[in-house]
This record gives sequence, structure tokens and C-alpha cells, in this order.
Amino acid sequence: MEHHNPRLQNLIDKYLKGKCNEEESEIVENFFESFSSRPDILDQLDPEKQHEIKRRIQKNVLNRISPTPVRKISMIKLTVAATVALFCISIAYQYLYKNSSLKNIEINLANGQQRHITLEDGTKITLNASSRIIYPNSFKDSSKREVILIGEAFFDVAKNPKKPFIIHTPRMEISVLGTAFNVRDYENERNAETALIRGKVSIWKTGHTDKKFILNPNEKFVLSNADIHNADIHNHVQSTKPKVVSLQYATVAVQPLVLSNQDGTALETEWMLKRMTIRDERLADIVLKLERMYGVEIQILSSKIAIQRFSATFENEDLDNILKALQTVNYFQIKKTGKNQIQLF
Repeated sequence: MEHHNPRLQNLIDKYLKGKCNEEESEIVENFFESFSSRPDILDQLDPEKQHEIKRRIQKNVLNRISPTPVRKISMIKLTVAATVALFCISIAYQYLYKNSSLKNIEINLANGQQRHITLEDGTKITLNASSRIIYPNSFKDSSKREVILIGEAFFDVAKNPKKPFIIHTPRMEISVLGTAFNVRDYENERNAETALIRGKVSIWKTGHTDKKFILNPNEKFVLSNADIHNADIHNHVQSTKPKVVSLQYATVAVQPLVLSNQDGTALETEWMLKRMTIRDERLADIVLKLERMYGVEIQILSSKIAIQRFSATFENEDLDNILKALQTVNYFQIKKTGKNQIQLF
């Protein structure tokens, strides 16, 4: 049976002939892995093609295995990473690949990078480091404006009452008409957050459209994985108690934003000012932010050091000065092991 998406079918044929580049091969492999439990889709490929794709994927996985030491990755992180991969390809297939007349734009940023993007409807986006965004080049023939985000971005959405703007992330979906807000959903972080600066948004956990939340300005929606300690969801709460609701496999809360004592900026958007406020956070979590902001790799070699907690504010500061300042609070040693590589022990 011929596949209903000729573009994808052509890509599969090209893959089986060994003519795909790395990016095209990844699309085919992700598609096959993501829909391995969907016979209604995969049965449209003949069994011989299915077998050959599976064989090549297994071969590629074996080729990618390295004997060199790597950081320990918990099962929670592996599960989240797998969820992100499945989410991205399934959403992309559903909203982007289905309409072959649209040209889809994908931007991937490495650590240490930021980028300003203006969509054709006038919506302005600031994409943070280590983030990925996918969007069509035009919304003209669509009833909705939909984008995919993995990572963090600030959105200033152009108002259009006839076309809601919807953001899909691995753990959240956000619908707006015209407003400004920050979305954060990194696969290696405990929490996913949406912080509203202006306007109003409707938000829900991915797959739970029956339980929607409405955010007002200076509120944020926080979703925390159920198998991670719930205390993290209560960080940064001021005087108002958060509204906490338990959903399957996750806990969500609506909390007030935390504003900077310096200029009233929401801490959730300080990254755009090259500022970082730390409020009783573990060194392990601080390191993730530093890696993203400065484009470095930092390894913590001691679990005792990793759980040390710090509070501080840094703005336009050199990385060396930040590490030395943290070192004076709770001592640890710093060693540079290569270009953009640091060890803490």
C-alpha cells in the first residue's frame, strides 16, 4: 500500500538505498521508532522495508556506543529524553509533515547561544541556548498558529483573535491569542514552566486537554515529574501559597512570579538580560544553567558537592568569577581539563 505521505515515502526509499544524509537518516529512524507501537501507520510499509529499517537502526545504535566514560544518567532522565524524542517526531509528523505545501523551519541552538526570531505574523521570539524550535514559514492557510519548542523561549505573540497561537512542548501545551510569556521545558530539568508577563494564556499538561489552567499576568504554571521530589515545585514561592493539582504521572501548580529586587524583572525572564539569580539551589542545577549560558561542559566529581546549595545574583559576569564566588561560600576545587571543559571536586 502506498504511504499517504509521499514526501516521507520518498525519504524512506532514499534511506533504504543508503543515499540519505545524517539529518534525513535521523528523520526516518525517529519516525520508525516513534510509531513502532502504531501498526495502523507502520503497516503501510511492506514487511521487508520495516525489517531493513529496524536492522539499520540497530546497526547505527551499536556504532554510536562509545567505550569512553560518560556521565551517569538516571532512568528518570532516560525516560524524559525518550519522551522528548517521541514527542518531537510525532508532533512534527502530525502538524508539519502532513501538509507538504508548507516549508517548515527548524532552528537548533547550542549552549552559549541565543537568537531573536520574527515569524511571518509578527510574533517575536527570543530563543534561549540549547533549545530547538520548529514552525511553518506561513500561517495563512491554517486555522491555528502552531509551533514546537524543546528548551526555552520568550514569546511576544501578535494578536489575532481568529487564529490562536499554540505552543507544543514535551510536557505542556499553551494556547494564546496575543500576549507575552516565557516557556521553559528542558529534558534535563525537573520542572517545566510557563511564566505569564502580559495578557492571558490557557495551558495544560500534554495529553490532558480536560484539565486546563488559565494564567493571569505575573503567574506561572509549573509542572513537575511525579517521581521527582515534590519540594522542587515549591521553590521561588513568595507569600502566596501555590495552587497544587495532582495529575497522572505529574504534579502541577500555579504560582506567583518572583520579581527581582533590583528592577522588578521576573526571575523567569532574567536570562534575556544575561542575569542569573540563584535562590537556594543545588550546585548540580546551577551547573546546568552555567553550561547553557556560557557554552561549556562542567563535570561535578563529588556527589557531596553536587547537593551543596547557594543563593546569589550574577549579571554579565565572567564564568571564572561566578565559580570563584560560589567556591567562597561552600568550598570546592576547580580544574580546567580542556577548552570549555571544567571539573569541580
